[in-house]
Amino acid sequence: MIFHCLLLLLSISSAISSEKLDETTAVVGKFNAADVIESLNSRDLFKCVKHSKPMDCSEILENGNSESGVYTIWPRSRTSKCASLKVYCDMETTGGGWTVIQRRGDFGNAQNYFDKFWNDYKQGFGNLKREFWLGNENILAITNQAQYSVRFEVKNKEGVSVFAMHESFWIDGENEKYKLHLKDYSGNAGNAMSSHNEKEFYTKDQPNVPSNVKLGNVKHTGGWWYNTFTSTSLNGLNNNGEQLSNVQQGMSWVTFGAYTGTILSSEIKVRSERF
Repeated sequence: MIFHCLLLLLSISSAISSEKLDETTAVVGKFNAADVIESLNSRDLFKCVKHSKPMDCSEILENGNSESGVYTIWPRSRTSKCASLKVYCDMETTGGGWTVIQRRGDFGNAQNYFDKFWNDYKQGFGNLKREFWLGNENILAITNQAQYSVRFEVKNKEGVSVFAMHESFWIDGENEKYKLHLKDYSGNAGNAMSSHNEKEFYTKDQPNVPSNVKLGNVKHTGGWWYNTFTSTSLNGLNNNGEQLSNVQQGMSWVTFGAYTGTILSSEIKVRSERF
């Protein structure tokens, strides 16, 4: 778009300079500056895109896209090589610009839909317009290109919604088992994620249990950041807000409903600190 803007202005300049001096008045009259600018604006030629390859949903929003939905971004971290990625952007919550990395809810999937293997969580799975995990490699690429905050949103079967914010959030690469880093909590959901800070990611085929820990009868489901007695598990079994017989296996947020497994839905989203 910028190229088209410059090309049109250069063509006007060339046209004027190519005329003889006694024809200049006619040319200038034809290409009156105010008329030219008005004409260009009317065709949106001066509304050039700020970010030709937006790296996240905050840059999508800065480009003038204010509607929530699926967009293409180009993360620019050391891990991504500027490859394109489809993401869901939340343009409504607290000013918008959020890149959604997880969503759970009643979308007709099996109770254990999120109980998948390491490579599934690595690459991502699901439907961006329904429930999904964006993929640890994609989360890594996004959260390592700048400083990001994270927002966890959970709702119970009574329809009560709460949230937890952390002003700093990123994960390490696969060699470090996608270790979690977050700090500076705020919100009304309770700081349940703090016990997962500096913990490695686990799945059923890569439990990543420290050698000094004995799990006993504790059996986690779904991929998450390891903690012996997990205080949150938004990727556990989804029982549509009803309590499970083994509460350690269900979706939970210990400071909101304890281990009752009554979480009905959740969403995790990240946004650049510079927004």
